[in-house]
Amino acid sequence: MPDVVRLRAALLPGDRARVFPASITEPDWAEQLLPLVGERRSVLVLAEGVLMYLDPAGLRSFLLSCRSAFPAAELVADFFHPKVALSGRHPIVRATGAQFRSGARGGRGLAAVAPGRESLGDHRVMERISIGHRAAAGLFRLLALGAPPYAAARLRATGQGT
Repeated sequence: MPDVVRLRAALLPGDRARVFPASITEPDWAEQLLPLVGERRSVLVLAEGVLMYLDPAGLRSFLLSCRSAFPAAELVADFFHPKVALSGRHPIVRATGAQFRSGARGGRGLAAVAPGRESLGDHRVMERISIGHRAAAGLFRLLALGAPPYAAARLRATGQGT
């Protein structure tokens, strides 16, 4: 959002990160970034705290847009397991009235949403919060056949996909 980009620039003057106002729900969002990237199409796309708000079609569209605009990009994104994301019980959802609309059963599940991505692994985030979170995550993984309740996935483009 343009207002958020302006606020970020005001709060973090001199930050070397490139921030561009574009909505990932628009089909051409990634194409709008190409002038900033230039010929360097090997980029890192960081999607933090955003994918769970996209419905399944929006999530697929986002992944395909990344793949199309940045064929060699790596993507790092956090995600909730569908049982957590779609339960409506997450504290953020309850506190804000927001709605999570999608989830994944691990990086492989996220990569399977759209062709042309493979999982390079998951970083289990929840386990690092506290011992209680570690215990809850362990129990969840046991019940969900190894899938984490919340993690960050690292995905890379493969040679295939459309």
